[in-house]
Amino acid sequence: MIEGTEKPKRRRSPRAPGRHLIVALVTFPLAFPGVVVGFMVIMLGGRQGLVGTIVQYLFGHNFVFAYSMARLFVGYVNFSIPRVILTVMAAAEKLDRNLEEAARSLGARPWRVIMDVIVPSLIPAFLSARAICFATAMGAFGTAFTLATDINVLPLTIYTEFTLQANIVTAAALSIVLGFITWIVLAIARTAAGNTVAAAG
Repeated sequence: MIEGTEKPKRRRSPRAPGRHLIVALVTFPLAFPGVVVGFMVIMLGGRQGLVGTIVQYLFGHNFVFAYSMARLFVGYVNFSIPRVILTVMAAAEKLDRNLEEAARSLGARPWRVIMDVIVPSLIPAFLSARAICFATAMGAFGTAFTLATDINVLPLTIYTEFTLQANIVTAAALSIVLGFITWIVLAIARTAAGNTVAAAG
């Protein structure tokens, strides 16, 4: 290689102090199975849950959210957040800091750097994280089994048809539908993420 034509190395953002501790805390739910997550939601938002007890003490009435659609949402969010953080964090670590400095040298304000440089570079990671969360939620059985007592979700329907009704044909058909929908979403997300990278490049 001719002297003076070496490609400049990409500079990376400095690591924040306590980063490993923060990452360990936000990814801690990955260590628990779905049943434990569902039980934790009940302990927080059940009739004798921590949140209801605090609200009862402060305002004089109980607050229960562990026996509604909100319980499933809280449970799914709980095990989806670590997957989103890990996916986006891995992409953020590969960002070229020279692009940020170039934008700042051209007079861009911090919020413009974020909106015009950082966010577009992370769109593929956001799409991938969304697809991963969708696929995980579609197949989540432990959390749904614990929380969805009055709500019919597909994994529970498959379980009921196979174990309680001995309807193997219906269970197999629903399993194929579940797998096909998940595969379609993952394929679309992968294609969209690839097109985004190509457009950005």
